[in-house]
Amino acid sequence: MKEKFNQIIESVKTARRILITSHLDPDGDSIGSQLALKGWLMDSGKEVRIINQGKIPSKYLFLDEEKAIEDFDSAKAIDWSADLIFVLECPNLERIGEVKKLLKEGSKVINLDHHPDNSFFGDISYVDTQACALGGIIYGLLTSAGYHLDKRIATQLYAAILTDTGRFRFSNTTPEALRIGAELINLGANPREINNQIYYNSSNASLKLLGFLLLNLETFANGKISFLVIDQQTMEELKVSKEDTEGFVDYSLFLKGAEVGVLFTQKNDSKTKVSLRSQNSFDVSAL
Repeated sequence: MKEKFNQIIESVKTARRILITSHLDPDGDSIGSQLALKGWLMDSGKEVRIINQGKIPSKYLFLDEEKAIEDFDSAKAIDWSADLIFVLECPNLERIGEVKKLLKEGSKVINLDHHPDNSFFGDISYVDTQACALGGIIYGLLTSAGYHLDKRIATQLYAAILTDTGRFRFSNTTPEALRIGAELINLGANPREINNQIYYNSSNASLKLLGFLLLNLETFANGKISFLVIDQQTMEELKVSKEDTEGFVDYSLFLKGAEVGVLFTQKNDSKTKVSLRSQNSFDVSAL
């Protein structure tokens, strides 16, 4: 681990312009990690941009007070190139979507992830499947670099770990997750404020959609598999954006006895996104 972190730190030292990106429709772990990483890189004197394909869910906007995260726009971004590119939480480069157009020949790619399906792409790959979250990896990288984490960075990383561990409930809630969480609190992260911003800040329309989903929940295999479905018509009628459905898949496991939860989200007439969650160490990434 230390050797890989040293390689990354040395790559940062020689880079001038750095791009940070992540998977389509970034989640809390991705957003908090990208912002914390940017803080370190900016304080190291680098020119840094965060560009993703997909807007930030409104509940995470408080993490990005400076509005640093850009939604990909080829008219603005296509002529910009970076010496070094951090790709976070992606099994392969296809998962960054249109942002792939910004990867120029000769740019060094650093791949950071904690999921077992990672293809180890890039010039430097750091994949730790035992990490509690991507936020835990970024915490390790920044502390290895000797970087002082202020309240803002601590808040971003705490939010990353909080959301990816399901509020410190999922199986990835390891002793490491709790130790890092405690240290981030010591550095200024406020658990109550962060929880309120993320979990108790829903719009009226978003809660109505959630109610519709739960009312129409379906089960299979004697209740071991739970299905939720979001169709375009209902989203349009309730005027809910797709960003505000982030995290809805977790409700598929609220049912007693459910071991696998599925959320189907209709994108258009021919495309549906499938999100999976599981209990009892069932590996849904293999599906």
